[in-house]
Amino acid sequence: MNRFANILVAFDGSEPARGALEAALDLANELGSEVEVLAIEGPMPRYAATLGEVDDAVSEREAFYADVLAEARALARVRGIEITTTIRPGHPAEEIVRHAEAVGAGLIVVGHRGHFLQRFPLGSTAAKVTHHAHCPVLVVR
Repeated sequence: MNRFANILVAFDGSEPARGALEAALDLANELGSEVEVLAIEGPMPRYAATLGEVDDAVSEREAFYADVLAEARALARVRGIEITTTIRPGHPAEEIVRHAEAVGAGLIVVGHRGHFLQRFPLGSTAAKVTHHAHCPVLVVR
């Protein structure tokens, strides 16, 4: 039985996240696992002067995540692996752990740092995920 039949990868388009995705795709290729790529939308700007600014922020975010997930699908396609993609709003570490539990992931793969973590040198999202996950977590450097 493949303990890692369902691999969840947190992906934000950063270099560490690319490394995590590539590692997950390599594992999936070796083990015949399914891969789901999860992108977490950060919070909206708290103080927008106009509704137009909110609309602009929403449009920018949608375009960013469309590009991020298109990149993930392209990386998988090169390796001949079919992936599923999901976007969820919320706090990155909480949503990664929550989603992994919901889909029954056998392994979570994260980069050591990403866009969510620019102000934290040790990668607080990765650290929180490893601390709270119900399953093994692979942190890729």
